[in-house]
Parts: sequence; C-alpha cells; structure tokens
Amino acid sequence: MPTSQWLFLDDRRDHVGGMLLFITVPTLGSHPEMLESLAQSSGVPPERIVIVATGPNVKAPMGTVVVEDFGSLNIQRWWNRGIEECIERGATAVAVLNDDVRVGPSALRELHEALMKSGATVASPTRSGEPAKVNRGRLIPYSPKIWGCLWVVDAKSDLRPDERYEWWYGDHDLDIRARRDFKGIVTVDVDYEHMHSGEATGSSNRFEEIIKRDELTYQSDYARIQTLDRWAKRMLRR
Repeated sequence: MPTSQWLFLDDRRDHVGGMLLFITVPTLGSHPEMLESLAQSSGVPPERIVIVATGPNVKAPMGTVVVEDFGSLNIQRWWNRGIEECIERGATAVAVLNDDVRVGPSALRELHEALMKSGATVASPTRSGEPAKVNRGRLIPYSPKIWGCLWVVDAKSDLRPDERYEWWYGDHDLDIRARRDFKGIVTVDVDYEHMHSGEATGSSNRFEEIIKRDELTYQSDYARIQTLDRWAKRMLRR
C-alpha cells in the first residue's frame, strides 16, 4: 500500500513527554477487512503496528510486524506478547486493540495525548453516561473504567495483564491494579466502535469453562472489594 494512504501521526507529537506510541492487536484472522481498516485509520505507521497471530492463517496488513502465539487460548498472554514486542522496538506507550474495533482518525492520538498530559498509567474510552476524567484510588462502589477492546498503557510502567486470567475478568483485574497500585486511568470521549462485541465469548462451551475459571480467580483475588461493593450499592439503593 502506498505510504500516502496511511494517516501517520506527526513524529514530533509522538515524542511529546518522551512517549512513542505503538499498537498491538491479537487476532485469529477472523476479521481481515476490519484489521486492514484499523491499520489504515489508526494514524500509526505500519512498522509500529504489532499483530499477534494466534492462528496460522492470519492475513496481516502490509508492512506491519507479525509475531506468532499458537499456544492455549489466553488473551492476557497475547496482550503481553504484543506489548513486549512493541517495547523491544522502542515503544513507550502501547495501544491494545481487538481486531474488530473501528477507530476514528484521531482516537488513538487523543488517548495517547491524554495519557501523557494526565500522568495516568492507562487511557481508555469513556463508558456511557460517565465523564472524561482521571480515575485514581477510589474503587467502592466499583465501576470498571477500562474497555478491554481498546486501551493504551504507559509501557514504562510495570503494569501488565495477569496471565492467570485467560479471558474475562482480566481487564477488571488490570483496571483495579491500575487505579489502586499505579497512577490511575484517564478516560477520554473518543470516536470508536466495537463491532462484534461478545461474539467469540458466546461461541462455544470452551469459553464458558474459561470464564468460570476466571471468575473463581477474580473472586479469590478481590473478595474484599466485591463484599464492600455489594454493601455500598445496597446503601445507595436505600
């Protein structure tokens, strides 16, 4: 694809605050047309896009970096594989996306800039009805701020996905640790859409078994937070 068709981020702005943005996307190859569109609209040059191929038949956009992970199903491990590859290539901020996410031409730039300006550890789109803000410390009542389909991490931090979680609940774990143990999560109102949300999760009994295991891990890790959350929500309903 001719270079002129890519909407590159301005290199001078890439380095604001010493942070250089890369992208990583784990994919089985189920949405090649959306992956191509994502690469073109991201504003990031292809050599800074790391595709984590989780199966043998992935068609990656031209010029992107492809790494393989054909191991057991574990999206946290795929995320880490992509993040570490980006860091090895010079990234100090990494956008983690699903392969079926549509992003507007300025979405990643806005998330990246918010991350740099706020000093937060993670940037993610706002949730419906919630304001754009920096979320630190307070977890009760619990309301997650990270969207697992699109988030940007300060790669200079030690925050990484926990591979004990295989699918669901891993983004909740990341959300809690980012706000409790690191510098928080900045949420930003950006133009994006998760096109096939939940389709893979409901596709087989295998996913149901994984989710049950993740739920047990989450209950063990955050029993106190869940107890306090239930108490706080009961009080708010009174």
